[in-house]
Amino acid sequence: MTTQIPSASPANARRLGLHHVAFFRSHFEGLDLATLGERFLDTGADLPRAKATLRWVRDELIKAARKENPSLIKLLKIPLERLASPADATPTLREFQDEHDPHGFFNERELIELFQQTWPVTDPAAARRARRNDRLRHRLREAIIWLEARVASPPRPGDSVLAWLDEALAARLVAVGIHTLADLTRTITKRGRHWHRHIPRIGPVAARNLERWILADATALAGHNVLADDGMPGVARVQALRSTPLPSTAIVPLERFAAPAELSGVRGTNRCYSSKLAASDDCAAIEAWLASLGPRAHTVRSYRTQAERFLLWMIFEKDKALSSATTEDCISFRDFLDALDGQTLWYWRVPRERWIGARSTPRFSSDWRPFSGGLSPSSQKLAVTILTALCEWLMRQRYLETNPWDGVPPAHHVAAKLRADHALTRPQWQALLASAEELPQDEAYYRLRFTLLLAYGMGLRLSELVAAKVAARTETPGKANPGLKPAHGPDNWDLEVLGKGNKPRSVPVPDAVMIALADYFERRGLGRYPHAWPEHTPLITTLGEGLQHVQPERKALSDSALFRMLRTHFQRVAREMDHAVDAGHLIRASTHWLRHTHATHALEAGAAIEEVQENLGHASPATTAIYSHTGRNRRKAAVERLMEYSTAGDD
Repeated sequence: MTTQIPSASPANARRLGLHHVAFFRSHFEGLDLATLGERFLDTGADLPRAKATLRWVRDELIKAARKENPSLIKLLKIPLERLASPADATPTLREFQDEHDPHGFFNERELIELFQQTWPVTDPAAARRARRNDRLRHRLREAIIWLEARVASPPRPGDSVLAWLDEALAARLVAVGIHTLADLTRTITKRGRHWHRHIPRIGPVAARNLERWILADATALAGHNVLADDGMPGVARVQALRSTPLPSTAIVPLERFAAPAELSGVRGTNRCYSSKLAASDDCAAIEAWLASLGPRAHTVRSYRTQAERFLLWMIFEKDKALSSATTEDCISFRDFLDALDGQTLWYWRVPRERWIGARSTPRFSSDWRPFSGGLSPSSQKLAVTILTALCEWLMRQRYLETNPWDGVPPAHHVAAKLRADHALTRPQWQALLASAEELPQDEAYYRLRFTLLLAYGMGLRLSELVAAKVAARTETPGKANPGLKPAHGPDNWDLEVLGKGNKPRSVPVPDAVMIALADYFERRGLGRYPHAWPEHTPLITTLGEGLQHVQPERKALSDSALFRMLRTHFQRVAREMDHAVDAGHLIRASTHWLRHTHATHALEAGAAIEEVQENLGHASPATTAIYSHTGRNRRKAAVERLMEYSTAGDD
């Protein structure tokens, strides 16, 4: 499919910019064309396109000279190769002066004498050519500077992308609704580093070239009203993708938030000024609390979210610092959480729309909001629990005088319940495996098959799956050594994982899982012999490149990538199912469903509750018992006997 080039119009006509002239001038000074393309052009270091742009710039300058000063046309038409001096040739007098007399201490006669002593003339004709070329370069440089002031212009946010970008590249942007430079900047800042994924035939290299080009013209673009919702210039947003984001006083993520001085918490009314923390304000105190949680990425992310929401709400809704929160403020925030679903009267100062955005919006995007919609009762209860724990910790560190959340119950009473119905039936599980076997037997196939068997056969959480690796050969007494390691008995293996609260547990690895792992590692070029596998090697990694599979430094697959991989497979199998019930079940399934399936099937196969409890890492056997249907079936039989008894006649 070819991209349709939009029809020409005055607004779409390609324009000569200051960066084009700088690109042209730098080239005749002798700099490498590909390097200049990467520095100045939206096409990057693409040499053929850089050459084409060079020819176009020359033609545009000649057109301008024809209107402004025809005497310059002959000078502009001189081939640049004739003006370029070989690398080992005698330098020009100007180049010699720049190197030996940059401050102008010598007069012209003294400088020429010094030049002739340093570079004695061996070829008079070559010397004449060099002097002539030096004069021509000097005249050409002055001509370009003169023309630049008359015909070149900086890009403006409202300009069409067709006016500034490579024709084919601009057409692809226009095809998806990106018509102006402002549109392009907003798209990059809203979608993040992967903004190009929804645009056909624009890959990561072209995307990085466009970002580089925008940043090169940041001065011109930032001077205009290309602003995000929080008032930050669009170019600053692009810069935020590549460096430390600028602080903001708007509703933005914690890492980019800068509270107004009077609301920072330095003088919070609930502060205890004999604090054990070095933190002087609320943001720093929250960071200290998060750091105290240790390397538990999922826990830290969840806790940061709740603290971030409460801090922003206190500042923008109550116009108070978090360390000035009262119990009444906490009750109001609890009720605010319950009203986010839009079903109750909204009586808060900040409109609901400013708090809610699209799910999964990147944190650096101007579209980011603290919430993605209403919260379920269990999510509201979790928020109250975490905020109570935050303020309790700050009180123990003597940062806060009292805990304002103490005694504030959730809006709803929620009984914690695991979803035992989030388990696949045996035919559904078998359909997952059978469908995987129909895929091309490349590395992606071996990885998928192993991941399915690992998640089902051992009941691991998502975080435990992505953290699984080969254990260290040597163990340190008293220190956890998570990973795959030999167990007692021949060909027995255990996988030690760190579960919730960094609590270690060892789970026996089924033989079928070890065979699938050996197949997968062999495909990765690491062999089938577990004792030879390099220690600390992740069990589930990104795919290899091309035919080269031996890549010891390959990264472990991220939790989001593993989640998407399994979800994609579940949805593919759902479309293949004959019955709507099976399809509907699989279309909703996620990675955690395989953990539920492990527990349910293990109990149905006759495993003891205590055995399944240890493998899953449950603190209480009552939690594991939820997956057992034996007790429910026994109670159902009892009530059925009751009904039979009540209707039976007397003999």
